[in-house]
Amino acid sequence: MHIVVEHRISDPAKFWDLAKSKTANLPKGLTLHKVLPNADGSRAVCLWEGKLVDVKAFVDGATGHVSKNEFFEVDAKKAVGLT
Repeated sequence: MHIVVEHRISDPAKFWDLAKSKTANLPKGLTLHKVLPNADGSRAVCLWEGKLVDVKAFVDGATGHVSKNEFFEVDAKKAVGLT
């Protein structure tokens, strides 16, 4: 299933360093498809594929101390452009 994560980032420099290092070798079963940050790096939306519980554990474990992360499952029947 596809999962969207919305990030509200309190420490952009730290968040983006962590994001780069932690996503270099993702756990089996997780795929990061898109990373869409704003210009100053204080917000982002990411599209993941995997189980919600696994995405949440990975993302919150890596960035939860520098970002408020909100998660939701994508409704594939209503999505546009999801392949």
